[in-house]
Amino acid sequence: MAKNFHTDNKAFMLYKDWEDIFQALDSREEIGELVMALFAYAKRGETPKLSGGTKIAFLMMRAAIERDGIAWEEMCAQRSECGKKGGRPKKSDESGNTDEKAEQTAASADNAEEKPQGINGTAEKPKAFSQTKRFSEKAKKADKDIDIDKDKDTDIDIDTDKDIDKDKDKDKAIDKEKKKDAGTAESVVRSFGTHKNIMLTSKQYNELESRCRSVGLSLESYISKLSQWLFTKGRHCTDPYRIISGWLDNDSKRKTAAKPKERQGCDLSWYDDFAMNFDLSKFF
Repeated sequence: MAKNFHTDNKAFMLYKDWEDIFQALDSREEIGELVMALFAYAKRGETPKLSGGTKIAFLMMRAAIERDGIAWEEMCAQRSECGKKGGRPKKSDESGNTDEKAEQTAASADNAEEKPQGINGTAEKPKAFSQTKRFSEKAKKADKDIDIDKDKDTDIDIDTDKDIDKDKDKDKAIDKEKKKDAGTAESVVRSFGTHKNIMLTSKQYNELESRCRSVGLSLESYISKLSQWLFTKGRHCTDPYRIISGWLDNDSKRKTAAKPKERQGCDLSWYDDFAMNFDLSKFF
């Protein structure tokens, strides 16, 4: 029966990077509400009704819990499949039957040599009977030693194959953990700005910073101005990435269209009027 991480797994992971998300919340009530929402989803698969920054934080954490849960289910399924295959097949019966047949064949050969027909039809023992019997016993012992060596070689090959399979499984697990950690790091929400009220993921921040650097603009300037504006107006921004991205597109076009003599260096004085007079109500 397939495992379900909501009902069968006894625990779920809390990441250290989430500390910044908890600290960015406005009150202890929101922190407590977020914690209870995480337990409700991890234990029963429930998605509580949240709003504002608490909802955004829950969605990011829920994605990490779901990834960990799916990885746990796959690991349980793999262990169950290995258990169904069983252990190494027994060889005692086959080797025993082979030895018994060899002994019977050798015994019939000895009997044939022990009872040769003489001239008068009477059985006579050959003069070298004791030597022939001794050589036959040595041959049987040599055959047994060869069979034992073959079994040992087979066991060594099987153990070697198992070790190789274990190493491959470990490498796959390590690669999977690295991919999971990379995805989790990109999706972690961090707070920026003077008043820590600009929520961006690491991936969003890196993308905006790269775009600003390519056109000679400052991402920190955008974040500081938006943070101060939100704090002054007493508002919360649900999608600061889209707002800053729109400003950056407009500023890039203006800077590209401007002549070098008209705008020297990185003069952002024109930005103040644009940022403070821009209508942000449609984004909230």
